[in-house]
Amino acid sequence: MVSNKEHDLQFVNELRKRTYEDNFVLSYRGEISQEIMLALLDMTEKKLSISEISINIKSKIFNVMVGCLQNISNQVVKNKYAELSMFTIGLRDSSYQVFSGNAILKSNIPELETRLHKINEMSKDELKGFYKFWLQSRNLSDSDTFGMGLIDIARKTGNPLDYDFEDIDNDYSYFSLRTTISN
Repeated sequence: MVSNKEHDLQFVNELRKRTYEDNFVLSYRGEISQEIMLALLDMTEKKLSISEISINIKSKIFNVMVGCLQNISNQVVKNKYAELSMFTIGLRDSSYQVFSGNAILKSNIPELETRLHKINEMSKDELKGFYKFWLQSRNLSDSDTFGMGLIDIARKTGNPLDYDFEDIDNDYSYFSLRTTISN
């Protein structure tokens, strides 16, 4: 039988290996407020400033990061699982992977899944056209900017949005999103 201490140490060892393999630039778990978003952006900027990646890739990382963090922030308002939100940036096989996750109401999943599926089916030109249409047809002060952020993330990365939903309880599921920024 493995003791709690041994289990904890195995967990730390596995986490260290995963952090090394995925070359984590940043990893955060907890509530995401405006202040925390700014701190995460600042830390990422400092970390990327010492790397030798192009300004174009840095710009894409920041754009995706802002979109993901705003998505989390908008989705977890008045959510009892806000502390489960997470955000991670890693480098694997010369591509940056941006992972985000947060609890959402199960009642929001069908619409979200429809939007994600539609976005993943669009070509680069279709995404660009739809993004322009969205900007012209919406009041940017509306709270319904979630779709726009996902469209912008897909436009900037040029890659599909990978996602998953996992049940938490009767009312909530955990929404995981992965985006890839090719270097």
